[in-house]
Amino acid sequence: MWTIKEFAEKTFVSPVALRYYDKTGILPTKRLENGYRFYDEEDLLIMKNLVVLKYAGFSLEDIKILTSLYNEPEGQSCNDTANEVLRRNLTDMKDRIDMLQRIVAIIEKLTPLFDSHELYKVNQLTLEQQINELFDQINQLNTKADK
Repeated sequence: MWTIKEFAEKTFVSPVALRYYDKTGILPTKRLENGYRFYDEEDLLIMKNLVVLKYAGFSLEDIKILTSLYNEPEGQSCNDTANEVLRRNLTDMKDRIDMLQRIVAIIEKLTPLFDSHELYKVNQLTLEQQINELFDQINQLNTKADK
């Protein structure tokens, strides 16, 4: 059993964020008789999942759906809910990875050009076109994700 301060130190998540997760129901906490929050091993497991999912780009809304499943009876309904959220986010993650790989390729082409201003000037138009294409593709992905 950990206090909020101990749990924050253990998980590298600020007490402010922990209170927010409690308030929004993402990680509801248990309370002692004196009203103080406390966290246990199950909370640690949920928090580890939350940190990984957040890093992977899952929305807090989707994370809340997944963390709420810890309080539901096991069964196909839980599996179906988890699978829907995970599959949707997996598709989004693959799209982001593809976009990041394209951006890395452009940056790898770009960095040697800064060795010489003349080289950069010669290739500037091509690079700007590639950036504009990526910008449009990112906006398409964001529009798709908002739907």
